[in-house]
Parts: sequence; C-alpha cells; structure tokens
Amino acid sequence: MGGMTMKHVLVVHSASEQNYDSGSNPLIRYLKSQLQGIEWHTPSFPREDGQVYKNWVKVLTETLADIPEEDELIIIGHSFGGTVVMKYLTENQDTHHISKVVLIGSPFFGCDDKFSAPENKLKEHAEDALDSKIILYHIQSEDDDRVNISHQDCWRQHFKGLNTITKKEGKHEFHQGIEDLLPILES
Repeated sequence: MGGMTMKHVLVVHSASEQNYDSGSNPLIRYLKSQLQGIEWHTPSFPREDGQVYKNWVKVLTETLADIPEEDELIIIGHSFGGTVVMKYLTENQDTHHISKVVLIGSPFFGCDDKFSAPENKLKEHAEDALDSKIILYHIQSEDDDRVNISHQDCWRQHFKGLNTITKKEGKHEFHQGIEDLLPILES
C-alpha cells in the first residue's frame, strides 16, 4: 500500500520589493488563507541582484531539491518569477510530478524593449521542450502597471496550449487576490 502524497505549491515571487504589503506577499497570504491541505514553498529570491536568471535559478533548484519528486507540484511564477520558471523548465529535465504552472503577469522576454535582456529569453521552440503533461496558465490584468498586457499574447503565440485568464483589474501585484486561481490550485 503506497503512502499518501502531498500537494505542494512553489511560489517564485516577483522581482519587486517583497515587504508585508508589497510584491507577491499579499497574493501569497490570500492564497494561503483560502486553500487548506497544501504544503507551501515560498523561498526568497535574490531580487536585490535584479532580474538575472542565473541567480534566481540557483534558489529554484535548491528549493525543488527539498520537494519529494513523487508528490504533486504546482508552480506559481509571479512576474519575473514566471519567466525564471519557464526558462528552467524548457532548458532542463526536471523529474518532479509538476501538474500545473501558473504565470501571473510574467513578462515574455523579447516581446518588447522593456523586457529584452538576452540572458532571460527562452530558447527557440521552447514549447517543444516543456513536458506536455504540464497544464500551463497565464493570468494578467488589463490594468497591469508594470508588464504590458501584450505579453499575454506573446506567451500565447509561443505556447499554443496556454490557458489564459485576463482580469479587468488587479494591477501587477493582485493585492486583493485572484479568485480564478483558487479552483486551479484545488483541482
């Protein structure tokens, strides 16, 4: 008889300042208050070093090493955190049971001049390298004040199986939470 597996949610926060009432923290608090029976992983990423993939991926891989591979894992990447997650998953063979990846207001590097650093761009045909079992979501607000809503279309162009949720409001940080995210994490 097999042991009971746990559902894990790993949150890779945004590159903005992470204080009690800023960054990804209000959204994380909202999700934790609404969802029970989940093992949450919310490590701190080196945002003070800027949006540098190689610095962030080190923390990501260290955190993944602490999560049992056989347990279900959902990864949420907020803003640059989502870019890091997708670059990692399309450039590495990960053996975790990742059921879903949820990008929230994540920039697609190369979509515009603001987000164009070559070291953060995904490789050509990145979709082909993503495990086809992973259900992929991108949630963004039309009033996003940091990442233009056009990035959602750029993600959609490069990942044909992407499920998109476009909110009328919520700005970039969704401090009031994202109700549409709850059933994604629960199911």
